Amino acid sequence: MRTLIAGPLAGGSLSVARATASAFTSLGYQSTFIDYSPFADQFQTAMASVDDRCKRAFVEAVEKVLVDQVHKDKPDILLGIAQSPLFNNRLMEDLRKLGVITLYWLVEDFRILTYWKRIAPFFDIFFSIQTGAFVKALADAGANNHYYLPVAFDNNLGEPPVQSGARTPISFMGAPYPNRVRVFGALAPYNLKIYGEGWDSHPVPGVTAGSRWINESEVRAVYRNTEINLNLHSSMNPYAIGGDFVNPRTFELAGMGCFQLSDRRELLPALYSEDEVVQFGNEAELIEKIEYYMEHEGERKEAARKARRKTLNRHLYEHRVIEIMNAVQRLSR
Repeated sequence: MRTLIAGPLAGGSLSVARATASAFTSLGYQSTFIDYSPFADQFQTAMASVDDRCKRAFVEAVEKVLVDQVHKDKPDILLGIAQSPLFNNRLMEDLRKLGVITLYWLVEDFRILTYWKRIAPFFDIFFSIQTGAFVKALADAGANNHYYLPVAFDNNLGEPPVQSGARTPISFMGAPYPNRVRVFGALAPYNLKIYGEGWDSHPVPGVTAGSRWINESEVRAVYRNTEINLNLHSSMNPYAIGGDFVNPRTFELAGMGCFQLSDRRELLPALYSEDEVVQFGNEAELIEKIEYYMEHEGERKEAARKARRKTLNRHLYEHRVIEIMNAVQRLSR
């Protein structure tokens, strides 16, 4: 089958889209990836403009890219990833009438970004990283064909070697959401190092690279050279620790064989056990486990080893593509 993957304009879902497109190819599918990231600046300009002509020009430009590619490839399947510019519902309906199976994978928190309400009913299958309340919300919006599909690990990117010399005891990589700003502010005694654009505007001790975007290679180098990687999932609630979905960082750290401490997630136990990804439920437990695992290197290495083995066996993007295609097969019966 011929697949067309429409990438997002920007954001963390861009790496998910690229990895998914590569996984389709590695599994033998004829796959084309539309890279919309060069339109990111034009998108920001259009959204900030009060001139409707500017917005229309942007929409027409991105839609032309899609239509031209559809005419060229004649795909059997179109897959959009979170923040792909697939917001013309009439165009999606026209593609479905032409026999193109339309799919969308929302790899974001449905509570924070709510654009899914407008587009979900116009796709044949809507995948997401959440279940429970989201399934009901989708049904209320008129979308009843939902599949739970967590993100995964991209095993095709190169891994930087562990640097010789002193390693970073504990670090965090990610954006300064309110819950992270509050929790990490209390970890100064543990020499936490923080990396991620936007942290320079927060008075949190340990910010090492906070004024710029950290590229993929740098991210993996930090992970590989850190003893304890913190993985506190994002929340706009400053007091939130724990939640439902499992973020890409969980799989990336596990796949690289890096030890991590993650906040408790409702959907995590089905993916990794406690002796693969160690979890914490509150700040006191986080500090307790930081202190414990700082002193128990062997247990850190064993957990990381188990997590990597599980990831390579079950949580690669190739595994997710197989799930996507199984859902498509069920749709066509």
